[in-house]
Amino acid sequence: MGQQLTKDDELQPTETRTSIAKLWRGTLLVFVVLLSRAFFVEIGTLAYVYLPHAWVDSPQGEIPPHGSMWFQSLVGLWAHWDGYWYLSIAQYGYKGRPAASAFFPLYPWLMHILGSSIWSGIVLSLALFAVSVLFLYQWAEEQWNRQVAWMAVVVYAFFPTAFYLNAVYTEPLYMALVFATLYLLNRRQYRWVLVTTAFAILTSVYGGLLTLLVFVWVWQHEKRFWQAVKWSLGPVAGISVYMAFLTWRFHDPLIFNAVQSHWGRHFAWPWITLQNSFNAFGANINALWDFPKLFATGPASGVYMNFYNALFLVFSFAVIIFYGRSLPLYLWAYLVPALCLTLFYPSTKQPLMSFPRLIFEDFPILIATAIALTQHPFWRKGYWVGSLYLAGLLTALFATAHWVA
Repeated sequence: MGQQLTKDDELQPTETRTSIAKLWRGTLLVFVVLLSRAFFVEIGTLAYVYLPHAWVDSPQGEIPPHGSMWFQSLVGLWAHWDGYWYLSIAQYGYKGRPAASAFFPLYPWLMHILGSSIWSGIVLSLALFAVSVLFLYQWAEEQWNRQVAWMAVVVYAFFPTAFYLNAVYTEPLYMALVFATLYLLNRRQYRWVLVTTAFAILTSVYGGLLTLLVFVWVWQHEKRFWQAVKWSLGPVAGISVYMAFLTWRFHDPLIFNAVQSHWGRHFAWPWITLQNSFNAFGANINALWDFPKLFATGPASGVYMNFYNALFLVFSFAVIIFYGRSLPLYLWAYLVPALCLTLFYPSTKQPLMSFPRLIFEDFPILIATAIALTQHPFWRKGYWVGSLYLAGLLTALFATAHWVA
């Protein structure tokens, strides 16, 4: 007679298959992380070496931070625009520079801990991007299914402005905290949600909107109003810390809002913002083909970005209108006010300034895009052709300091 199998023996093949599946999934996630980062690094480096540069408050042909051609083409280009501010804050702090308060502190503080160099910023961003991919996949698989999860990861990693996830910018940190928050909510780890949301508001003003997301999620799942209020207070604690710091440093807890005018941001009604945006879109439609203008030498103006800003807005609205019904209520509670921030506080020369980058902060748009491409595969070829073309163009513009931010 054969030996009778025990229950543990019967479970072992299943456990083995599960372990192999997890290993394979992890390997593929690592592959997406490495391939997407290599894609943007290669384009950025080639653009920096072979295309004309704009001037950025420095002599012609030099873009801060300074260094050799090898350094600039591989490393330095990832600290343009806002990245230069974060690098400066990490090295010198906020003292004597009220305008710097618009750049929230957690990211430069972490850079400071790691050495205050551009290297520390890039390593920090790359590591946080990898963390964000892991949390995104885990959350999206639990919320929808494996197909949507994989598509969400690929859309996120190769989005046209995903080069910011390589750069000395806050997006990698913010997205890691957001996706960690969603992952923790699914496991009802509410104490840790308080921590991640407090850190999120110390990273970006959009972190404050996580209060609404967490409140709606907890209220829907726990059916207890005051419990939902309690676990949604992380951003309140976080912004209180920053406001206390600003009171000590500048004697004004709200100076981060007052200095927005330094970048031309002001209050406007959304319909005025949209009208100005589409007027600017029409006036700069030649940005679609006039590459000599796009890559002209001289001071960077970025006016032509009005065309691409409006293009991204139209894409976002189309995705939301046709596929937003697939998003749960708690994502809508976050997305609507996030879009309002853009529409109520435009910039003078670029009404939708930074919107292509801020789609990461408006991350439900990325999720809706992934759902659309999963449900209707016939959209995929057109989306990826357009997406990868824009990724190459915008990365080249950013690398040569021709303004994308």
